[in-house]
Amino acid sequence: MNQTDNLLAEISEKLDKVLRLLALDVVKAYEKEEEKIELLDSLGFRPIEIAKLLNKTQDNVNNRLNAIRKKREKTTKKTEPEKTNIQERDKKEPTEQNPEATK
Repeated sequence: MNQTDNLLAEISEKLDKVLRLLALDVVKAYEKEEEKIELLDSLGFRPIEIAKLLNKTQDNVNNRLNAIRKKREKTTKKTEPEKTNIQERDKKEPTEQNPEATK
């Protein structure tokens, strides 16, 4: 390894430490592990990184992320408005309001 590679490796290592410290500082306000995992996931951390930060196993983090996503899907489905028969008809039949619809 040349001097430039050594310097880049050292910088990368230090940035990684700073990133971990910032992440831990952000999640300390949350009591529930699930909230911490969700926040770190939303910040772009991978499950293995989250596991290391929170002293959990990667399987534990993956399982919690799956549960979080399932909850989110249920919430999204509940808030989506159901289509009425009129909306379905308008979607299928070309009209002045919807000339692009196809039969």
